[in-house]
Amino acid sequence: MGVTVRYRDLLARPEFASLTVAQIVSGLGDQVARIAVALLVLDRTGSASLSAAAFAVAYVPLVFGGTFLGPIADRFPRRAVLLTSDAARAILLGLLALFASTGAPTLALLALLLVAEVITPVFDAAWTATLTEVLPDGAQYLAGSGLLRTLHLLQQVAGLAVGGLLVAVLQVQGALLLDAFTFAASFALLAAFLKRRSLPTGDRPTGRWAQQVREGFSDVFADPARRTLVLAGWGSAVVMIAPMAVALPYAEQVAGDAALGGILMAATVGGAAVGSVLIARRDPQWQIEAVVTLFIAACLPLLMVCVAPPLPVAVVLWFASGAATGFLVPLIGTIALMTPPSLRGRAMAVAGAGYNALVAVVYLGAGAIADASKPSAAVVVAGVIGLLVIGAVRVSWPTRQMRQALGRTYAQATSSADPAEQ
Repeated sequence: MGVTVRYRDLLARPEFASLTVAQIVSGLGDQVARIAVALLVLDRTGSASLSAAAFAVAYVPLVFGGTFLGPIADRFPRRAVLLTSDAARAILLGLLALFASTGAPTLALLALLLVAEVITPVFDAAWTATLTEVLPDGAQYLAGSGLLRTLHLLQQVAGLAVGGLLVAVLQVQGALLLDAFTFAASFALLAAFLKRRSLPTGDRPTGRWAQQVREGFSDVFADPARRTLVLAGWGSAVVMIAPMAVALPYAEQVAGDAALGGILMAATVGGAAVGSVLIARRDPQWQIEAVVTLFIAACLPLLMVCVAPPLPVAVVLWFASGAATGFLVPLIGTIALMTPPSLRGRAMAVAGAGYNALVAVVYLGAGAIADASKPSAAVVVAGVIGLLVIGAVRVSWPTRQMRQALGRTYAQATSSADPAEQ
């Protein structure tokens, strides 16, 4: 695209900076809360599968919320959707903390967490669509979305790495109150700095709700290039999530301390963050064409876990696999740019719903394999399945159509930007 975009120039914009800080703050709270609940379940039950299920609970609602509530991001002004979502989640997490302090059963806490998580895909879809409005230039959008995704991964690293320590200090109730506070902080930042934008009349979805949902599905899968990228993104969930799903019991298997599993989880996400930065330095066309090679590279370290290496070696393998999954950052941004603005909220919600559905399945499946055999076996199985998935995707990879679609997408995104923004 021939345009160099500096991160500091993007962060100098109040709107983009508010989106960035809001993401980091609320994301940190989420990670601490999720690991708190997972550790609580593992401590009460001693079951790897139930501990993994605690993480899965956070993703199951994302599937249904993204599928059936995605049209909200296209029907109402996106700033209002973002603020309403943050306010609702702050209230729900506050209630969750209150119930935790009363000694409510674990299942009741998980049920309330599930309700709170239903809102997340609506927020995410509106946020993705808003970013294309805040950064209308194609080069700026790709740089900005890449930076945000990398920072999102880094905040996951911080949340996972210190989650166990914070839970030890704050207890479960304190961790949940911290999460509620982060949503309130996100609300305040977006309310103060994000501009009001009305949806153009022609961009508002029409027809019945079911029709709008179907339009999101059909738009995602109608175009061969976009369909292939979405399927590759979904498949990456197997490789990235399985090692994280069994990180706590794996640490117990090789080191005798499940709490050290937070380091393994942080290694996966940290590797993805580093990989995202390195991949973002390359030409956008190369970033997409390298997806298959990077996917394979992400699977290979997982196969080496068959010997159940000690924790320090496992950290390196988890990190290496995560680094190769850095291709997911440009992949997400490219899918968003390829999608017409009037359908962007719904289409990205559907794509996110499919990914989160696989995340939930992988958490449950990896936990079941770990219980039936060993946590290390679950990681190896994920590596094998990942190779089979990317092999199937590669067979149907539309090389010529992909290059043509990428060329049109970047050219249109750049030319459609406000000249004052360039």
